[in-house]
Amino acid sequence: MSPALAILKAYAAKRWTLAKLRTKQDVKRRQDKLLASLLDYAGANIPFYKRHAGKHFAYWPVIDKAQTLAHFSELNAHRVTAEQAWDVAEKSLAEANHSGRLGDLTIGTSSGTSGNRGLFLISEAERYQWLGSILARTLPDFPFTRHRIAVMMATGNALYETTQQSGRLAFGFYDLRHGIATHREAMEAFAPDVLVAPPKALRAVAEQNFQIKPAHIFAGGEVLDPLDAIPVTSRYGAMPRSIYQATEGFIGITCRYGMIHLNEDDMLIEREPVEGHPDRFIPIITDLRRRAQAMIRYRLNDILVLSPYRCACGSPLQAIDRIEGRCDDVIEVAEGVTLMPEAIRVAILDAERRLDDFRFEQIGHRRFRVRLPYDAPEESEERVGAALRSLLEQHGGNGIAIQMARGIHEPIAGKLRRIRRINPSAPASQAGAMQREWM
Repeated sequence: MSPALAILKAYAAKRWTLAKLRTKQDVKRRQDKLLASLLDYAGANIPFYKRHAGKHFAYWPVIDKAQTLAHFSELNAHRVTAEQAWDVAEKSLAEANHSGRLGDLTIGTSSGTSGNRGLFLISEAERYQWLGSILARTLPDFPFTRHRIAVMMATGNALYETTQQSGRLAFGFYDLRHGIATHREAMEAFAPDVLVAPPKALRAVAEQNFQIKPAHIFAGGEVLDPLDAIPVTSRYGAMPRSIYQATEGFIGITCRYGMIHLNEDDMLIEREPVEGHPDRFIPIITDLRRRAQAMIRYRLNDILVLSPYRCACGSPLQAIDRIEGRCDDVIEVAEGVTLMPEAIRVAILDAERRLDDFRFEQIGHRRFRVRLPYDAPEESEERVGAALRSLLEQHGGNGIAIQMARGIHEPIAGKLRRIRRINPSAPASQAGAMQREWM
C-alpha cells in the first residue's frame, strides 16, 4: 500500500471511529476490546511484560520516564537499545534532515519540559495511524482541501515529514534553534494556512507581524496560556487550539468549543488523585494502539483539571478544563501545604491586569522570585508583591521572602514554564539587576 493510501485509510478509519462513539459506554467498550488485544500482544512480544502475561491489568506495573529509558530495549518489540536509538536521533539532528529512521522504525526525541529528554520509536504503520488521527481531529476537510502546514519546533523527526506523503499536504519545518526572525522570509513565501508551534513561538510570530494568513493555528509542546493566545488571535483572527502531545503519544486536543478532550478512543487514561484537590489528577496512560514500543501504565508528570460538564461539542471523550502544569511545579508554601500553579497565576494577573508576561519561581524554602517585563508599570511590583504575600500567608507561608526582579530572558527553543519550582530546599540565589526583596 502506498503511503498516500495508507494515510487516507488511517484518516477515514479515525473519522469513522469518532463518529461511532456517542456515549461513555461506547468509549469503554472500545477501550476494553483494544486493551485485551494489547495485553495479549505485550505479554507475548514485549520482554518487560512477559512475566505479567495473563495477569489482570491492575497488577501490571506503573512506570515513568526514567524506567522507560532504563529498560528501553525491553519495552520495544524490536530490542532496539537506547544507545542505538540515541545514535540515530543525534545523527539526524546533526545532519538537520530530521529523518530519525532505523530500518522501518521512526526514532523520535523530545526536549522535555525540564530538559530531561524523552526517546520513542514507532513503526511505519503507526506513523500513518498517528497522522490519520491528527488529521481527523484537526482538519476535517482533508483530503478534499489542500493544506500548507508550517511547523515550528526545536526538534524534528520523520513524523512531521509523513505529512508530505499524503499527496494533499505541503509541509514546512522551521527549526526554533535558529530563532524566529530567521524564518520570516521562508515562511511568508511558503504561505501556510495551518501553523503549528509552541505558544511562545506563535506569540513571537504574531508580535513580529509575519505576513501570513493561517486559518488553523495549533499550540503544542507547552501549555497554552491565555497571555499567549490573545495576541495570536488578535493578529490572525484564529484562536490557537492546544495539541496535547508528548514523547508518550498523542494525548488530547482542543475541540472547536475550546475544550481539551483526551483521546480515550486510542488511550486508556487512569487518574491518580492529587491530595487535597478532588478535581485534579495525574494521568497514567496506556496507548492501546502502539505495538513497536509499549506504553502501558505510564505515569505522566502533568496535573490535569477535570471539567465537570459535558462539552457542547457533544463528544463523549473526557473533557478537561486545563493542563495545570507539572507535578514538579506545585508550589510548597509550608510543610505539608501546597498551592497549584493556577492560584499563583490568578493572583498575579488579578493584581496587575496590564501584565502580559511574568515568571514566578520557588527558589528555596519559603523563598520566591517574581520577574516582570522591563516595561511593566512601576507600581506593578508593589501590587504583585502584596497580592502574592497575601495569598501565601493565607496558606501558612509565614516568614516568606519574595524577590521582585525585572527582565525575562528565555531562549525561544526552550520550554516555557511561567510558574516553576526550581529548588525548594536550596537557599535563595541572587536574581541579578533591578532586584528588590519583600520581607
